[in-house]
Amino acid sequence: MAADKATISVSASLLPDNIKVSVGGTTVYDLNDTGDNNKWIHWRGQTDGTTARDIVNTSGIQYLNQTVDYDDTPTVTVEATDDVVFILIKNTGTTDGSTTSSANLHVGLSGGDLAANSGTIVIEPNECWFARLRGEALADINAASSSGDLTYDVFAILDDGGTDA
Repeated sequence: MAADKATISVSASLLPDNIKVSVGGTTVYDLNDTGDNNKWIHWRGQTDGTTARDIVNTSGIQYLNQTVDYDDTPTVTVEATDDVVFILIKNTGTTDGSTTSSANLHVGLSGGDLAANSGTIVIEPNECWFARLRGEALADINAASSSGDLTYDVFAILDDGGTDA
């Protein structure tokens, strides 16, 4: 079922012009490749300027595409126990969804201050970044802007309650 997969195709032209090469590939992440209780979320977040904070900075986001009866409670995210097994992040290039911004989105996987850590991922305006992860704690993925507030989208598959991989 297509809704249970993330499919991303990449085509890249690399190296100086006189030795340029083209590479490409497709990543297909099936909903249950890693973990045993995987569910989709979509989160539109906004940075707190250049201050690093959790990329999904609230618990209680309802997982997508749940079928619940009138007396069921939908399952929601819990930052402390949910693990990210697939993520795609888009810098919308806006401060609030409509006002243009040239700021970069900085993302870190170590749960710390992005300015102090090496390995910070930089996503420029209107760019996307994605990764297949082996159960990174949702609370350990942080984001900040290079300047001012910045709006971003997160599409992720979380292992609800943690990874058993």
